[in-house]
Amino acid sequence: MRQEDKVLRLYLIRHAESYGNIKGKIISTTDFELTEKGMAQSQRIGQKISAELKGKPISAYCSSLARAKQTLLEILRCMGQENTEITETDLLKEMNLGLLEGMSWEDRRKKYPEVDLDKRLSLLMAPCGECYQDVKNRCQIFAEKYLAEKDNGQNIIIVSHGITLRVLTNFLLNRPDEDINLLNWMENTSLTELIWEKRSQTYQVVRLNDYSHLKELKTIGYENWGLFAEGDYLSQI
Repeated sequence: MRQEDKVLRLYLIRHAESYGNIKGKIISTTDFELTEKGMAQSQRIGQKISAELKGKPISAYCSSLARAKQTLLEILRCMGQENTEITETDLLKEMNLGLLEGMSWEDRRKKYPEVDLDKRLSLLMAPCGECYQDVKNRCQIFAEKYLAEKDNGQNIIIVSHGITLRVLTNFLLNRPDEDINLLNWMENTSLTELIWEKRSQTYQVVRLNDYSHLKELKTIGYENWGLFAEGDYLSQI
């Protein structure tokens, strides 16, 4: 391997569509498996990154929830990397939303109007659940434990969840907490690619929330609920 290739490259992927996603309810730590469409989405992202990572060293991490592990297993199968060791960790689980779990989005707006999962995530304190700082602390522990060797030429696939991936991305980019409020919800199996820049000792964005591979498998209505940010996250860097 050439010296210039010995950099850490992260592939941050949100899990594919699960049965929890199609209930129209707020779901965080309740464990759901993938739908048939979710399996197809997993195959699509696996095909997307397979050519890029062919013959390159891979490490794989995922949340301990079933929808994340299923997504990762299908990605690795499509890549011909079924024997890759997977590290499952609670550090990558979705934010525990406490009393919001199972509520409709409309009921949440009526009962907990102060809880804004979109534009005020940096201030979020879920009733009887986690707060933003709790998730950020988990992301920091994960980074320190698993991403410390930044010059080993590894390509790391990380499959996690909507809120947790927003927090992890913002943390790895060393952005102020409030900047996360400009970071849109990540589409199912969207790809965020970060690379460790040795000279600046920072992560740089290669792709952010790239879901171009989904095409007809895209979540219906995603542009209406997922792309909420009033500012451009990348322009703030």
